[in-house]
Amino acid sequence: NIGSTQNLSYIDEEPGTFALEFKATAYNDSLIRSYQVSVLDPYDLYFRPKTESISEFISEIIEYKPAPGQYINKNFGTPEAAQSIIGGKTNILSLGAWGGYVLFSFDHTIENREDDKDFVIYGNAMNGHSEPGIVQVSFDENGNGLPDDSWYELAGSAHQTEETLLDYEVTYNNPGAHANVPWTDNRETQDSILVNSFNTQNYYPLFIQEEEAVSFNGTRVYPVINQEGFVSVDALKWGYVDNFDENYDTYGGNAMKLDWAVDDEMNAVKLRGIDFVRVYTGALGNTGWLGEISTEIKGASDLSMVE
Repeated sequence: NIGSTQNLSYIDEEPGTFALEFKATAYNDSLIRSYQVSVLDPYDLYFRPKTESISEFISEIIEYKPAPGQYINKNFGTPEAAQSIIGGKTNILSLGAWGGYVLFSFDHTIENREDDKDFVIYGNAMNGHSEPGIVQVSFDENGNGLPDDSWYELAGSAHQTEETLLDYEVTYNNPGAHANVPWTDNRETQDSILVNSFNTQNYYPLFIQEEEAVSFNGTRVYPVINQEGFVSVDALKWGYVDNFDENYDTYGGNAMKLDWAVDDEMNAVKLRGIDFVRVYTGALGNTGWLGEISTEIKGASDLSMVE
């Protein structure tokens, strides 16, 4: 018995064809009807298979919204730079300071390979200089080709540490010139993205819709920043982009696993495959003359087509 109310709302968790019996009773009369109900799996409906003409690399940049940074509005931080990482892994795109992101897709569904990594995102990390980015993924559940379905974060090693903030938010304000970019967060902290003499343009992204101020929300992680001598940033153990972990050289980037996916409550989510990927800068900090921590990526690949 799945319900005895006048209006029934019921979601079956498993696909298949089921018999549904409906019975209505009023006074001494009753009406009984039987139906065959088909419950379809969105993954079976909208999974995009590999074909002979597909590419292992990114096929489309859907959105590029960086946070302020020293490379924004020039070379590595323009809409043109975002388009340049399609189809390869040699060009560089900067996401700016914490929260800045790029959203992209492949020309097929990236499948969850049991007990193996699923895709790799290329960056420009080096030993002693990591700028960890966080990855979010989504499957096109409604089949409309748009990234408007449920999103899940791939939780890396730092997501479970005490200092990590899972509900962080920052608002950056446009200074209108080459000047420090002030920001405030939802922890009542105020600070600035500092300008330097090497990059003399306005660091606030002038090509986004939000002309005066822009806000980002997500997870903030805390890599160790070594300020003594030549400033360096230690890598997080695993699960982040532009992060020189122990497997970085093996893949030429950071290999990601869909089994790391969690929902907003940090509950594990089982994904059979994904269509959309969002990468955002996960740390907020200043590294002296090297500038702000800003995740850079150079592209991404389906590991099932690389290995």
